[in-house]
Amino acid sequence: MTSCIDESPSEIELAMERDDLILEQYIASNNIVATKSQSGYYYTKTVEKPDAEQFENADYIGVYYEIKSLDGQLIDSYMDETKEPKIFKYSQDGLWPIAITYASGLANVGEELTVYSPSYLAFGNYSYEALILQSSNLVIKLKYAAKYTIEDLMQREEAMIADYIAAEQLEGFIEVADGVYVRTITAGDDTKTESKLGSNVSVDFELFELGSDDPVYESYTNNTPTSVVVGNSGLEFLNESLFEVLPDQKIEVLSTSFNAYDESIQIFPAVIREDLVNMGEQIDLIKPFTPIRFEAEVLSVN
Repeated sequence: MTSCIDESPSEIELAMERDDLILEQYIASNNIVATKSQSGYYYTKTVEKPDAEQFENADYIGVYYEIKSLDGQLIDSYMDETKEPKIFKYSQDGLWPIAITYASGLANVGEELTVYSPSYLAFGNYSYEALILQSSNLVIKLKYAAKYTIEDLMQREEAMIADYIAAEQLEGFIEVADGVYVRTITAGDDTKTESKLGSNVSVDFELFELGSDDPVYESYTNNTPTSVVVGNSGLEFLNESLFEVLPDQKIEVLSTSFNAYDESIQIFPAVIREDLVNMGEQIDLIKPFTPIRFEAEVLSVN
């Protein structure tokens, strides 16, 4: 997520100095008692839990948040604690804006922070409609609700898939691997060769976030089937679901994100995700920690 702050070194230095001065003046003029971090953001702990569990690198964190510009423009809010928290991985590539990631290293489960972030730790020179202006310094309120293990999150997504199958009254799904469920919609041509490890399988497809009717990716509009070498795809659900299939077979797949887009970065606000992809950022359209539904028609097996 660096291209959104792509400037020459001298421009970056000047922008950082400008942001630092603006934040310093904002803190002083509003009589805010805040600590400045080495990274350049300020923070206050509004709720402290010194005996609670601390967050460490590669932890999975559940958070509620509110993001505003310094002048009070609301950018995004997710503070409804009747809903599950938003989840991100505590890592350099886990969340944008990065200021939230940095601040998480100072927090314990149950604590609340207010972070005052310079734009160079936020959205940089990126802008989006009237919601995000270039070089916006931010006020970010954070409620650290939970710390998850990978096992917790896998079980969460397995439950989401089970609930979806029950709610839609679906039948015929077989779990072919942990977290990957497949059913055949239309049988294939059994006079032809079945796929095996190493086979090149060509498919037309639609891929959805679970529960959505709008495909995130699909091959039909531009007539661009995709080919998968079974066992060699970086998406494990494809390796599992396209093993032992026949030409003309139609399948439906439900999969946890851990067998699909498990390296997807969390983006706040989510509404800018597609815009970032269209700008060329190397991120997935699929949100992290989101099971997927995949419908495919096998065109050929070689």
